[in-house]
Formats: sequence, C-alpha cells, structure tokens
Amino acid sequence: MMLIIAGLHLGYSRERTDLVAMATPIDFAVYKPVSHYVVNLVDPQMAPEDIRPSVMRGFHILLETKKSLPQYADCAVSCVDCHFGGGNTLGETNGGISLVGAAKRYPVRGKDGKMMTLADRINGCFMRSMNGVALPTDSQPMQDMVAFVTWISSVVDKVEDAPWLGLKPLASRHVPNIQHGREIYINYCSMCHGKFGEGQKREFNLDYPPLWGKHSFNDGAGMCQLQRCASFVFYNMPRESPILSETDALDVAAFVTTRYRPHYASPESQENNRAPVGTPNR
Repeated sequence: MMLIIAGLHLGYSRERTDLVAMATPIDFAVYKPVSHYVVNLVDPQMAPEDIRPSVMRGFHILLETKKSLPQYADCAVSCVDCHFGGGNTLGETNGGISLVGAAKRYPVRGKDGKMMTLADRINGCFMRSMNGVALPTDSQPMQDMVAFVTWISSVVDKVEDAPWLGLKPLASRHVPNIQHGREIYINYCSMCHGKFGEGQKREFNLDYPPLWGKHSFNDGAGMCQLQRCASFVFYNMPRESPILSETDALDVAAFVTTRYRPHYASPESQENNRAPVGTPNR
C-alpha cells in the first residue's frame, strides 16, 4: 500500500473514501476561449529601471520560494511548481496557473466583507500552499512579489481581459475512483514525484515537488481541492506531455488529495506565529 506512515501523526488530514463526490456544478459560461486573445507577455528584465530590481527579486522568490524565504515557507514547494515561469504564461495546456492580469483583480471584497489586496492573496498562498506563515504586507519581500505580479499584469487593462486566470474546470461528471487513481499515479507520476509522494531533489533548482506528506502543501491549499487538482493535472501533467484523459485526471487527483498532509491553521493562528522579517527558520 502506498501510505506514508508519518501521515498517521496528529495534525495530518485523514484519507477519505474510495469514491469522491463531485463538487457543485460550475457555470462554464464564465470561461472564455483563450485562443481568441493575443497578448504579448513582458519579461521581468523589461521592467522600467526604477522598479526592475524589485520585480526581479520578486521573480526569483517565486522561482525559489523556500530558499528565498525559509522563515515563511514551511514546505518543499515553490510558487513556480504551480505558476510555471513565475506565472508569466497564459495558462491552459502546459502553462500552469497564470498570474498575468492577476494584479488587476485586486483590491476585491471577500466573502467576509473585508477588502482583500494582492498582498493578502499572496499571503493566502503562503499559509496554505506553502504551509507557512504570512509575511508582513509592508515587508520588502512582499513588495517585491507584488511588484513582479503587477508588472507582468501590465499587459492587460482590467481583469476581464484575462480569461486565462484560474483553472478551467473539467467537463466530465465522472465520479473519481481512488484505487484507479493510485494506479495512474504509479504509472505516470511516481517516477518524478516519488513512490510515496515525497518529490525528488534535482540540480539547478528543478526539484519535483512533494504531493503529500509533511513537506507538501496543506489541506487548505487550492491544489487540495479535487476539481482544481484534476484540472491542473489534465492540462499540465505529465509535465510538457499532458496525456491523461479527464477521467484519469479526476481519479489521480482524488488519490493525491486524499493522502496525508499538514492541516491548515486558521489566520488567527498564523498571526500569533508569524515570524518577523530576517529571523531564522524555526
């Protein structure tokens, strides 16, 4: 059985059943065909001279998140593992999750009625996908990441001009089967992500990220949601050669998202445990 014994420890989410119910039906009408748009992406090094250093620092944080901010990222996952090229793509097939135009979405009022800034959204990723703690929004690293996303978003005028943002949901209404997903994982994923989802260290910062276990994203991350994970897999995995059917993508996503992983801590807990800038990793 492909189980991580450490996952039995307190604080890890438990494996769910072999059949996973589908999420609430999605309004597909809100997704416009990306192929109808022509956008000239901008290189970080093309940023105006007065903001270029900050943009480049932000870009490198997305490429090497754990190495750049070990006191805030408590896992072996980097932003670039989901946001290919630092998010400077148009998403869809082999494009990962785009960030081009993301800055135009903020500030926005959240479900709790509070205004959310781009910095707040980035902190959401650090607390969930990085299994870490929030950065002070006025810190230099946060300002650098905001500068990078804002620069690559400058190619569109408003968020409505960026229909490639997010992950397009799959049309299939297949009820995922975890056991078949396990077989898909062994045959198509384990050679990169490891037999036990532990990931794989490689040279030149080209590590394959862990997909479960204590060094992976926690159960509050977007990638731990079945539909999002399945969409990401369908359009992007195996890397550069996505060949899985929607059915297979849903099955393997069900397998991965039901493995043991850290539990998401509330924002209140994050605030109490937030590390000051420059402190060593705890």
